[in-house]
Amino acid sequence: GQLVAPLEFHAMVEFVNRLFTGVVSIAVIAAVLGAYRRDPYRRDLTLWSWGLVAGVLAQIVWGGFTVLSDLHPTVVAGHFLISMVLMWNAVVLSHRASRPDESVGDAPIRDRSTRIASVTATWGAVALLTGPAITGTGPHAGDEQARRFAWNLTTVARVHSLAMWILLALIVATAVVVARERGGGQPLAAVRAALIATVIQGGVGYLQYATEVPPLLVAVHVAGATIVWCLVVLVALATRHPVAGARVGAVATSRPEGVAA
Repeated sequence: GQLVAPLEFHAMVEFVNRLFTGVVSIAVIAAVLGAYRRDPYRRDLTLWSWGLVAGVLAQIVWGGFTVLSDLHPTVVAGHFLISMVLMWNAVVLSHRASRPDESVGDAPIRDRSTRIASVTATWGAVALLTGPAITGTGPHAGDEQARRFAWNLTTVARVHSLAMWILLALIVATAVVVARERGGGQPLAAVRAALIATVIQGGVGYLQYATEVPPLLVAVHVAGATIVWCLVVLVALATRHPVAGARVGAVATSRPEGVAA
């Protein structure tokens, strides 16, 4: 019955989150309009931009379930993972939009770099799943009465740590292979950024554990997880379709009738 939430910490956290959703919705609408108005028109960009719309709508609906479930950790984890799918969609759209129109129909590069980058991205998704397990087991539920996973926090933290160490090893291996096969360019820049972000993220995680999980570091860690995930996805995309020096291929799709320039 109120336009603005009461001045209470938890209520304002949720209210500010809803305001951010409004900002994201505006950006998503702009992406869809930009895809339709782009000249030359590209159907792939339109489809991926509509994927953002689907993701935001899914988040809104799932957010309602999160509240109705009294912040059950499984539902909260789903809320986070939908966000990560949405970020994957956004990174793919951004990467495809940055490619020359003439290279859209090119077959992806297939070599050791693309194979190990794909494995790294796949494992990145697995490691991502272990993060909400810690959050759902730890002390910060967003509400004093919210349920927690009945798991041992130390054990869950070790599982997540192991998953991240494996991811770090895969990123290092990807960097070595990409440097040998490609020598430089966007793929190597992307994998270097992913390596730096993962090392920093690991440092934050250990600091978080050593200081008994302060809420601010939890927020930093979640933001870091998002950054690492986006960079790992970008590595996989950049090795398949590097933007720099893209090969000339099929011409972009012609503009459909009724779509204005």
